[in-house]
Amino acid sequence: MRILLLAGPACLLGACVDGLPVGQTGTDTSTDATTQPTSETTTNETPTTESPTTGETTTESTGTSVEPTSTGTTAVEPTTETTASSETTTTTTGEATTETSTGDTSGDSSTSDSTTGPGEGWQPPNCESVTGTGAVTFSFDQGATLAPMDQQIFPVTYTFGLVALGKPGAMLAGTGQQILASSDAGCSWHSIGPAGNPNAPAVRLHAAGETRAYAYGDNNEAIMRVDDEVIHKLSSPAGQDGIVGLGVDPNDPDHVRIGDSAGRLWDSIDAGESWQPSGIPAFAGSLAYRVAFDPQDIDHVVVGALGEGVLVSHDAGEGWQSAAGLSTGDANGFNLVVSPVDGDIVWVEGLDLEDPNDQTQRHVYRSEDGGLSFTAVIEANEAQLYNGNHLFPHPTDPDILYFVFGSNYQAYGTDLYRYDHGADEITLTHNMWHDTVITFLPGDPSVIYLGLSIEPGGG
Repeated sequence: MRILLLAGPACLLGACVDGLPVGQTGTDTSTDATTQPTSETTTNETPTTESPTTGETTTESTGTSVEPTSTGTTAVEPTTETTASSETTTTTTGEATTETSTGDTSGDSSTSDSTTGPGEGWQPPNCESVTGTGAVTFSFDQGATLAPMDQQIFPVTYTFGLVALGKPGAMLAGTGQQILASSDAGCSWHSIGPAGNPNAPAVRLHAAGETRAYAYGDNNEAIMRVDDEVIHKLSSPAGQDGIVGLGVDPNDPDHVRIGDSAGRLWDSIDAGESWQPSGIPAFAGSLAYRVAFDPQDIDHVVVGALGEGVLVSHDAGEGWQSAAGLSTGDANGFNLVVSPVDGDIVWVEGLDLEDPNDQTQRHVYRSEDGGLSFTAVIEANEAQLYNGNHLFPHPTDPDILYFVFGSNYQAYGTDLYRYDHGADEITLTHNMWHDTVITFLPGDPSVIYLGLSIEPGGG
């Protein structure tokens, strides 16, 4: 597999400030493209069994602190990789180098927990910087340069939700227990109110039509609906088990379904005002890390679970099948997504519990049969994997997956990976933030938006 690593300038269309970043600074650390540091996680939620025989456990949550071990890498300027170019130009600013593709850039970005539609009427952000928040930015070059922001976020701030809605220019972000809105394609932002609860540091978001989205606290009972920038708090049937996934019927924005950490599905046909159980639990006596719904068919559900690997239903939970290919025995399915282009393509980041080597246990797997069988396509020595990397399937190319490694350890920052299954190639952009989620401009995935998080640098 080819792994490409390029450098990018520190800021896009403006200057950065000293100290904490506005946009992106030139003090980032990145890794050697062929020898990635390994990682272990220390968190405060969701138990994760590393070995069924040793009794050792780790935990995984949305606020993860990851400590990459040293592999002799050195600090460099922010880095980027680009692919599928027929001609490149190189610009050097100090030590930073940017390679800008002038050829084909058709496979560029993606999102998770969101649906955005075909993008009619949407235009790229017509601004040189972002105002109203320091939690969201955009990039025209896959994250090599980030648009500067007029505000800073300070430790500890998490941004877990970022979506583009059906109405051109309308976006929402879930950051720091607030929901932010933009009406001009991410150029300016304003708060529309508080979201979640003290145990949900930020909410995930799922778009549902022109001006609607659903929001929920990961592994939390907080759930709400946003209509025309008005937040409606809802009651969760999951209770203390917590919500770990949400899907919306593509033909009916009032029809919403959630999955909880106990492996149960809950259905609503009145926009979340009332709920009924759907089918039977995916398992007994385990724990679901993530429930993912096919964006084109919410009856198609995949569940990543502790020890159970992945379970699949095509009938809204009436029956479940265990997936093959994750391990010769037990496995953990930490995070998973279904391609919005092709429901047969499912991606999972997980851990093979039968492998005793904690440096090689983790993989990114790909399924071509809706999640019934998987093949490992990314190994731990090719990218930094931990217990739950964010995954973002490309909106138009089922062969493209974006995924993220973020760490506050020694102010490491974020690696944003782009994997092209057809080319068997990984490209990498690095920025200085603790963690990053992404979404993309509807109709033009070459423009990506980044939701930013920050924790105190440790070490």
